[in-house]
Amino acid sequence: MKQHRPDLEIAAGNPWYLADQHRAQMGSGGRRRVIERRWQVFADMVGRWRERRRSATPAALTVLDAGCGDGINLFGLRTVAERHGLNMRLFGVDYNPVRLARARRVDADVRLQQGSLYRLPFADASFDVVLCNHVIEHVPDTPSALAELHRVLRRGGLLIVGVPNEGCLLGRARNHVIQPWIGRTTDHVHFFTVETVSEALRTAGFDVRQIERETFFFPCSYLNTLCTEFDAGHLLMAGLRRLAPSQAGGLIVASERPVYA
Repeated sequence: MKQHRPDLEIAAGNPWYLADQHRAQMGSGGRRRVIERRWQVFADMVGRWRERRRSATPAALTVLDAGCGDGINLFGLRTVAERHGLNMRLFGVDYNPVRLARARRVDADVRLQQGSLYRLPFADASFDVVLCNHVIEHVPDTPSALAELHRVLRRGGLLIVGVPNEGCLLGRARNHVIQPWIGRTTDHVHFFTVETVSEALRTAGFDVRQIERETFFFPCSYLNTLCTEFDAGHLLMAGLRRLAPSQAGGLIVASERPVYA
């Protein structure tokens, strides 16, 4: 399947390829709170994986952020690693040179390369942990991308995948009924649920170990933004998520490459 060429999109001024993700995602206290909680989920997943594989886990973990964008999650991984005393050698890959340049400013010690998820510029079994957060919903050929993540992950290694839960009932209501222009203009090509993202990972050869849900999928983006900015809104989202977990705003899935596969 065809993947967009970043050079052409950048030359055309496509804002998705040029906009500052740091400003968009970390520009307010409420949004920062969501992102920082996500980083903690990543850290907890790494911690549980290390406990399961205590005797086989190296002291220094090699970690890849596949589709690293502006480096937001690389900064988050560095932050939680320092907080929890984890030794991580961080790598990032993205096919957008504009975003890679921003990622270099975030953390000069991270090893960054330009490349596609369909053909990662790394040898087989290079990484203990691979993070792929809010990327595969944009990738037309999900099986090929997941096959590459499987290839570069060591046997017994941890894959963390984050996706929006846009296939849920409230997500479909927003995209097709309440705010149909979102469904028409989004560059998302997949609209995942717990079931569909889990099945995609299992088909690619991963064992799904843990699923975490975040925020709540209000079927109106303005209401979601408003709730994100206030403590009461976060409490409301947490309560609604407990009552209707299938309608969470996002999903974070921890899976492993089997040791003998």
